[in-house]
Amino acid sequence: MVARRALAGGVLVTVIAATFVVWIGRPWSALALTVTASVAMINGLWLERVLAIILQPGKAHISPGALGVMAARWVLWAALFGFLYLMRSRIELWAVVVGIACFLVALGGAVVGASQHAGREG
Repeated sequence: MVARRALAGGVLVTVIAATFVVWIGRPWSALALTVTASVAMINGLWLERVLAIILQPGKAHISPGALGVMAARWVLWAALFGFLYLMRSRIELWAVVVGIACFLVALGGAVVGASQHAGREG
């Protein structure tokens, strides 16, 4: 469960980045960064769950629950971008990019950590 492992690191990186953005005087951009990172983290967890359901040994299992989670992921992203569109005059685009990058950096660190851990066992 790589996304779960990346969650703590993602929260930490997001808090540090948002604190810096507030410190430079952009509180609305810090909100956009935080909300974007939160949506990215939620989507990472949901995607991991869907893949665990679908990618079962033997035969792929596509259930209505898996399809519902996939649809909910897109609805969540649409809600995020609707919020960002409404706030576009108050936020900076780079804050949204940093929000997504916060979780991606933590996810990359979790993947590297998992591969190093697996290398020691094997």
